[in-house]
Amino acid sequence: MYKIMVIDDDAEVIENITMILKGEDISVEARETTQGAVEELKAVKPDLLILDVMFPESPAGGFDLAREIRETKELKDLPIILLTAINQELPMDFSSKDIDDEWMPVQKLMEKPVHLAELREAVKELLKK
Repeated sequence: MYKIMVIDDDAEVIENITMILKGEDISVEARETTQGAVEELKAVKPDLLILDVMFPESPAGGFDLAREIRETKELKDLPIILLTAINQELPMDFSSKDIDDEWMPVQKLMEKPVHLAELREAVKELLKK
């Protein structure tokens, strides 16, 4: 069984992700803040992280956490899907072309509202790698 961690401040998003991955041989753990996330990720050792960008405590918390994960020896290879509504909130026009090892060190960027079937396929694809 695969383990996925979802970090998103929207409980409904967490619930929807958990629902669509049910029956896929995947267990989902979730948290609603980035604070203390690195230590929890090291303890849980998920196979994949689905991460929001904007959090009440930090508008760029997801970006910061992704960078911290890449600098953490035990987590540096953790696949990350960045799931965000940042383009709706701010006129920044982020896309997959912005993914890089330093600024946006993730495997995939998906915009909210995400098509749940596409998210499920992205999760399955990254878990196979």
